[in-house]
Amino acid sequence: MRIAKGLRLAVALGLLATGAAACGGGSGSGGSGGKVELTLLSHYSDGPSKEGLDKMIQEWNKENPKIQVKSQVVKFDDLLTTMTVRQTGGRGADIVSAYGLWGGQLMKANVVAKVPDDIATKIKAEYSPAALGAVTTGGTLLGYPTELNTYVLFYNKKILAAAGISKPPSTWAELADAAKKTVKRDANGNIQVEGLSLIQDGDNKSVHPFLSLLDSAGGKFLAPDGTAQFDDAAGKAALKFEADLAAAKATNPSIMPTKQFRSGGVAMAIQAGWWIGSLKNQMKDKYSDVGVAAIPGPTPGSKGSLAYGFFMGVNQRSKHADEAWKFLTWMNEHKTPDGKVTETGKWLADQGLIPPRTADQEEYKKSLSDPNLAPIYEAATYAMAEPNQPGAYEAKTALHNAIMGVLADGKNPDDALAQAAKAVKPQ
Repeated sequence: MRIAKGLRLAVALGLLATGAAACGGGSGSGGSGGKVELTLLSHYSDGPSKEGLDKMIQEWNKENPKIQVKSQVVKFDDLLTTMTVRQTGGRGADIVSAYGLWGGQLMKANVVAKVPDDIATKIKAEYSPAALGAVTTGGTLLGYPTELNTYVLFYNKKILAAAGISKPPSTWAELADAAKKTVKRDANGNIQVEGLSLIQDGDNKSVHPFLSLLDSAGGKFLAPDGTAQFDDAAGKAALKFEADLAAAKATNPSIMPTKQFRSGGVAMAIQAGWWIGSLKNQMKDKYSDVGVAAIPGPTPGSKGSLAYGFFMGVNQRSKHADEAWKFLTWMNEHKTPDGKVTETGKWLADQGLIPPRTADQEEYKKSLSDPNLAPIYEAATYAMAEPNQPGAYEAKTALHNAIMGVLADGKNPDDALAQAAKAVKPQ
């Protein structure tokens, strides 16, 4: 799932911080004969994501006539706003599906309930570190991890081969060299093939690729208390790497890889794993030209990635929290008929996403039909989890503005990072 529009998110987070904490939530109801109806709000509004969730809910409802679950769906771009408005109006869903980055603000606004100790213990033992990190705020687990995405290096094999490059870059020096060799410009200097894209589709488009490079250099985004850490030596090196490519005109933030990679307009791009499914659909037979590798670091053997995730938690004001946790536990633990993976793991894998449960990941890694998935799964073992404490979204926006100032306007990387770090305000 690609992440969404910034301004709307910022407004929703502000409303959440100022309004939701004082208001009620939890729309579940007790019916006749002791029957309970739970509501589940998510962004799984169409296609395999909706079909898979609906299938599990129908199975649960059939087996549990006294605890019925009703799905409520909205588009992802509307999810946080819907969650905020309904919570403020006392109509919050009993179970919410949310982007991990929102977790700190949702916790601060008393939207998500504490995970019961026995369930939290099992989750911490059975899910991958990247998945747990993406849905944990200040040591507090927010719910069951669901979607998990990691960042990797996508490359066009034919473009690299035409430039005399026989294997994907394994260091920053090789990555820069490949970007400079593959970039092509017309007589007026306009880029026809971008060497390396450092932009992703969606919200704060420059941050996730930068954080992946930062991770490869051993740097950190934020400290646990929310203070900036990205302006250290590792951060300065990562942004200088990007600045040098921009100065060499081997990267250009005005070129959107999600539109131009498929037609050969981009040689390499740092992108999230969900892109695999889109490229297969868009490129058809030409998908065989696509390769995927780990994002290299500054030294041989170093590599980095960013992991971001989603979770399902229980509304702190749900009148039926016990029943909601019972459903979520069943949903995340019951197995497929062959007993090899969980139904939730299969539901996510069928969408091209990484199942967050370690056992599911290991099972799927045994039989990956697409070798490009292997680096994406592998990145879940070492990726930096996206911080999600209160204020993380605002810090991300400040960092994005700094990166764009360097890539688009040629600002000094050290000065830009210092300015962004100064703008980060722990909450």
